[in-house]
Amino acid sequence: MQDGVRFAETDEDFSASYQLRYKVYVECMGRLKDKGDHVLKELRDEYDKNARAVIAIKDGEPIGTLRLFWGGDATFSQTLIEAYHLTPFMEFLDEKQICIVERLMVDEKHRGSTATLRMYKEVMHFVLNHHIEAVLLDCEPHHLNSYLKLGFRPFTETYSYPGIGLVVPMVLISGDYEHLKRVGSPFGMLTREEDLSHCRHTKQLLNLIESQRNVLSQSGCNQSDFLQHIYADPSLLANTKPKIFDSLSTDEIQRVIEKSHIIECNLGGHIIEKDNAAKTMFILLSGIVEVRRDGELQAVISPGEMIGEIAFFLKTPRSASIIAATDEVKILSLDEPSMSRLLKYESELANKVLMNLCRSLCSRVISGVETSDLRAR
Repeated sequence: MQDGVRFAETDEDFSASYQLRYKVYVECMGRLKDKGDHVLKELRDEYDKNARAVIAIKDGEPIGTLRLFWGGDATFSQTLIEAYHLTPFMEFLDEKQICIVERLMVDEKHRGSTATLRMYKEVMHFVLNHHIEAVLLDCEPHHLNSYLKLGFRPFTETYSYPGIGLVVPMVLISGDYEHLKRVGSPFGMLTREEDLSHCRHTKQLLNLIESQRNVLSQSGCNQSDFLQHIYADPSLLANTKPKIFDSLSTDEIQRVIEKSHIIECNLGGHIIEKDNAAKTMFILLSGIVEVRRDGELQAVISPGEMIGEIAFFLKTPRSASIIAATDEVKILSLDEPSMSRLLKYESELANKVLMNLCRSLCSRVISGVETSDLRAR
């Protein structure tokens, strides 16, 4: 196959996309085994007949792919409308002015390369050429900073995606040139403001996303205001369990929460799904969450405690599911690269954080024993 990044056009191109999906999802992640073609080693579904695919080829082999739905190709199915919260957009946009990006993946050996950015460059050229005003996707928390840098923004409540866990719906408003330039999006270099005269609904789109946002990002917020949001729930300081921020100064806390996000979760939502490959750590800010493995209650987590630390430190898939057990659950999603740098290069602060984490885990072990006693009664 010819090297490069392009929209799939031939059967060979599409097969390369499906084969990379199979390699990543079925062989590497152990997911969707019941849906894969184990003879051709392809993973495809009924939605592919109305979808486009972008592929990245290197040395004749696929190293990246994504799937794109465009309203100009086919009417969006009810499943897509619900999954990507399209209804408010369709009240004033034609379907041909909307596209959805999903199933983006890069071969493990090429993660951290330019493959993802180059595939999104192809998407943005498509968006500009077809006068698309809204590009939607669902984002896992550990990808939030990358998509914010591209110019995407959260716009509605989070939800649980089967097999993955918490996802954040995001939208890129192609006509908001000022925002693209402000965040340093590479997409801002692909066009000029005067070339976006076809984007007639930018103000309506901005009003829509401002009224529904459920994610607050540290990078886009005054630092003191962000800390106030972290401590908004009095129970965070009221309970006596060890907490990750114990004995940390304000400056140290700000270094721990660099590039973090406060995310609201719905009752019953799966914040973490067992066996997911993500490694993000979270701090529970309000509400109560449960740790469950194969349906069995393992622990109850209170505000101030850490969740997701096992996958982060052991570099293994998630060992249990974390489920919001009350209303008004808020979590602080810590940036994985920032945390890794802190633990590696800031020894004094790392020592405090790790000591607090150990104390929290010890407390959880004791609570777990108590929970086991209650189940046995």
